[in-house]
Amino acid sequence: MEQEEQEEQEDTVRGSQGSSSPGEGRTSPRAGQARSRSKKQEPPAQSEGLLSRIVEVVTGRSSDASEEERREREEDPVRMLKQDHRNVEALFEQYEKAGEGARATRKEIVEQISRELEIHAQLEERIFYQGFKTVSKEDPKKVVRESFEEHKIVKTLLFELAALHPSDEQFEAKVTVLKESVEHHVEEEENELFPAAEKLFSEDQKRDVAVRMRELKSKLGAERADG
Repeated sequence: MEQEEQEEQEDTVRGSQGSSSPGEGRTSPRAGQARSRSKKQEPPAQSEGLLSRIVEVVTGRSSDASEEERREREEDPVRMLKQDHRNVEALFEQYEKAGEGARATRKEIVEQISRELEIHAQLEERIFYQGFKTVSKEDPKKVVRESFEEHKIVKTLLFELAALHPSDEQFEAKVTVLKESVEHHVEEEENELFPAAEKLFSEDQKRDVAVRMRELKSKLGAERADG
């Protein structure tokens, strides 16, 4: 019995020597976990840059690099026309995803495709294609002549589609032919005509064409909105 009391006293002495106040020198499991979680929650320094980028996207504020890219695109007629191509491709994808049962939605998408293609065709015919009149090489001129004819086919299909109801058995068939015609036209332009423009147009000519295309696109868009 005396031996047990002596051991208890020694334990008490050791505990008091290990810390100057109750709790010091000993860490409870909960306290250790809390500190561990706190350390894990501390964001790295680089996350500040990421956070600022997220804020820019959410609030609509663009970085200097994005603004510079936008300006460059607006001064490059080829990049402007390529963006039109991507927009129309995205609309065709939406049409296919809508499904055959969504007839009203599909009709609305086709009308939007029509608007995009009609404005795009005018930009090319009235401004972009005219830039090749001054070049000496025949190859791009040949592609331009073919492009005019391809535009006629597309315009005819758009006119016929406008008169059809989505339930008409010819509606789906004409949309398929339209998509194939546009895809062929885009491939030919981006593989042959656009590289020729990049090579043959001077920097001043590119900027002039881009400016006039932007102005015409804005005008045509306003006319459609008023109409």
